Amino acid sequence: MIEAIEDKGQGTIIHVKIKIGKKNFISGYDSWRKRIEIELKEKPVNGRANRELISFLSEFFGVGIKDLKIIYGEKSREKGIYINADKNYILKRLENGL
Repeated sequence: MIEAIEDKGQGTIIHVKIKIGKKNFISGYDSWRKRIEIELKEKPVNGRANRELISFLSEFFGVGIKDLKIIYGEKSREKGIYINADKNYILKRLENGL
């Protein structure tokens, strides 16, 4: 899973793959694509899934919404999310969440 997490100085980039599901949760790790899999209940229409993703990750990692940003993949299932938090903190939260 560490391959999906990239240290960027004061922040971290996580590489994710989005799936549509019945609830919001981190569903696993895609070792082939090296991405954290996240299921969202919101469909990707008019940016709603992206907003849902940011809201979910904000709550999951215990950071403010302004501390998260989609840096690539806004119109794709595969995205890069910048989180203004330490890599070790992010990794620990992900390991506890899975």
